[in-house]
Amino acid sequence: MPELSLAEIAAAVSGTVERAFVRQTFRDFQFDTRAVKSGSLFFALSSARGDGHDHVRQLASVPGSGAVVRRGFAAGKTRLPLLRVDDPLRAAQDLAVYVRHKQRATKYVGITGSAGKTTTKEFLFQILSHKFRCFRSPQNWNNWIGLPFSLLRLSGREQAAVFELAMSDPGIGEIDRLAAILKPDIAVLLNVFPVHLEFLGTVANAARAKAEILGHLAADGCAFVNGDQMRLRRAVAGCRGQLVFFGSRPKGNQIVLKDVVREKGGSRLRIDFFGIEEEFFAPLVSRTQIENLFAAILAAQRLGMKDFEIQEALAGLDPVIGRGQVRRQGRFTIIDETYNSNPEALKRTLQWVDGEYRQKKAAILGDMLELGRNELAYHREAGRFFARLRFDLLMTVGARAEAIAAAARKAGFPAARLHCFATAAEAGSFLRKELHPWKEGAILFKGSRGMALERAIAEFTHG
Repeated sequence: MPELSLAEIAAAVSGTVERAFVRQTFRDFQFDTRAVKSGSLFFALSSARGDGHDHVRQLASVPGSGAVVRRGFAAGKTRLPLLRVDDPLRAAQDLAVYVRHKQRATKYVGITGSAGKTTTKEFLFQILSHKFRCFRSPQNWNNWIGLPFSLLRLSGREQAAVFELAMSDPGIGEIDRLAAILKPDIAVLLNVFPVHLEFLGTVANAARAKAEILGHLAADGCAFVNGDQMRLRRAVAGCRGQLVFFGSRPKGNQIVLKDVVREKGGSRLRIDFFGIEEEFFAPLVSRTQIENLFAAILAAQRLGMKDFEIQEALAGLDPVIGRGQVRRQGRFTIIDETYNSNPEALKRTLQWVDGEYRQKKAAILGDMLELGRNELAYHREAGRFFARLRFDLLMTVGARAEAIAAAARKAGFPAARLHCFATAAEAGSFLRKELHPWKEGAILFKGSRGMALERAIAEFTHG
């Protein structure tokens, strides 16, 4: 980030600063004191996990640092540049708006959806970086804190920047607030599934919440909307900006993923762009990742990349860890879906693994979180679906996932090939012993982030 004076920052966030420090400049913005360095401005945020004001005095030992604090904060004798505001989090958001406005030459992409946001963001970043100076928000920095602090990491030299927008509690209004900060030139609405229902109540509400991103689309902006999902189509009806519907179904979509052909080491995508067909080859095998890549290709084209440039970028595409990453481990193929899970994504992944791998197969499935009052019904539905497939082993992790096992057993899956565990580590240890006689096999690990199924992979591969 280019240097900003404390006076300039104060004006952007309606804050007050002691006259002695108005010319102090900052080029780095943090909400974690452990990341503060010389030239950093720390925002003292408050949350259920702690209050950043408790750590402000530690910054006195870091030359050139400062802090954004509540107006009533008692600094004592600490001689530290302080910017006093009503709410440090709101100040960070206001400063992000200022930076966004200041860097109007950059093209901004906002991605939202129930699943696949980070994967699509990473794919698009890799493609765009083949031609442009590009930035993307780190990790899954996609909420009221993550998005503004992502914008505050821009250097000012970027030609394109890619962000993801997510929601949690309360859901309704959150993406509207994030989009008001980002004001995307391109919006991508990937999908809507039964997630965050404990806050939103219904999938229709989730779709309306996702569509909030369009309320702040640039006047000449474009939104790519998954037209295969009727809830999204209804939610975006009448929204501002140019809407382009994409999907696998020819009816109602302007851009259609007509076919995906598996080839050695990857997949070939055949895409119909408004009646013109093009092909792209990517070193990916997961159907879910292919669909995320499809959306990334559309955004890259909109930003001016030629098809041959996109294809050149795809040759070096790297999968995202924990999101459909496929790798070999000795005799076994590991499908790493440990980052997240929801009912629809789980069924689609199970179906893809069942069709893709003909050898023996095992599934280690963890709890699906934030599904609201019908959470057990969703888990039971997944179990019944699983029983119709050709897996040889089912292991579950967590109390909710036990409902998957129970429903699968009731639907005819052999009880001898069902095992339930409280922790991921226990499941991984058991799996290592259970699969020892197998000559080869494919193993799917999928669960919500809170279940930490990567520990099951670690126990299986390194135990």
